[in-house]
Amino acid sequence: MTLNGLKVTVVGAGIGGLTAALVLHGHGAKVTVLEQAEAITEVGAGLQVSPNGMAVLRTLGLEPALQTKAVRGQAVELRDFARGRLVSRLDLTKLGEGAA
Repeated sequence: MTLNGLKVTVVGAGIGGLTAALVLHGHGAKVTVLEQAEAITEVGAGLQVSPNGMAVLRTLGLEPALQTKAVRGQAVELRDFARGRLVSRLDLTKLGEGAA
């Protein structure tokens, strides 16, 4: 697919908007990203990327940059909301490299 010279405006520079802009630009579109914030900065929120999401980032060529900043999760814990007691725990360190 080629979008050579097509002018595209992406509204919002969140993860979805920036990903869309990157893909469109990669296919030849002239992309303008509009964002209401004065700057794109870290806001303190974490981001968990699923294996499917990682496959997309890998395809976009972003995996090496992500790996320099990423922290691999050690476990997933499910807790009872009312009591806070542990219901289940999945040890992610026991999964294969491609699974987590």
